[in-house]
Amino acid sequence: MKALIADAGNTRVAFAAWTAADAMPRQRNGVWSPVKPLRALASLATPRDAATEAAFIDEARAVLAGARGAPLVLVSVVPRVDALLAEAGFEVRPVNHASALPFSHRLREPAATGADRLCNVAAAVAAGLDSALIVDAGTATTCDVLVDGVFEGGLIAPGMAFALEQIGRQAARLRPLPFAEAPLVAGPDTESALAAGAFHAGVGGVEALINGLQRAHGSLPVVLTGGLARFLARPGRHLDEQWTLRGAACLAGLS
Repeated sequence: MKALIADAGNTRVAFAAWTAADAMPRQRNGVWSPVKPLRALASLATPRDAATEAAFIDEARAVLAGARGAPLVLVSVVPRVDALLAEAGFEVRPVNHASALPFSHRLREPAATGADRLCNVAAAVAAGLDSALIVDAGTATTCDVLVDGVFEGGLIAPGMAFALEQIGRQAARLRPLPFAEAPLVAGPDTESALAAGAFHAGVGGVEALINGLQRAHGSLPVVLTGGLARFLARPGRHLDEQWTLRGAACLAGLS
């Protein structure tokens, strides 16, 4: 094992192994070369308070115990996770705006740009794309635009499941539901109406972002990643839920 890679998001922290056999997929003439999935090691809940922080550290130590001293490459949007892993004595190698970026950019504040977004764009360059639209559908949905090797910036929106979660928590007569595919028909009861409305508003909203960015920046190859990316899968789009981890490997010089 060359390294462990951790992707610390607002909901989960995913750990995977990077070995000498791992590589980026490549796109040539619109065709993607197959690569094997990274070996997933764990997906831990992102800690929220002192109690969950202690449990997170215990679980992370268990994950990293088998790493045999391999460094931990960390892409994170949760600074407290960075601190917890460092305080626990792990050899953390963060990837972020200070890394050697394989692209130029028009960002006004690179330091304020999420490390996950930078990794996603870096993965596109490593895959042989000089232009791409990368959609990361998780707790938040980000859409990032690479044109002729330049990271133009992107969009950040609430995640597709976020509105459903919030309305289930905040509305007095509604209860939380899982975000899942539902038929676009008038629901005969509150639960089915909420499930269908949330799913189609969520997916339809992201599709509107994709279409609008394509109109603004040209017909870009679309890469999908994130825990909800499967709901956006369409012919011609490349789906890889480990895309951010692969981008972290690129910025860390592993690939």
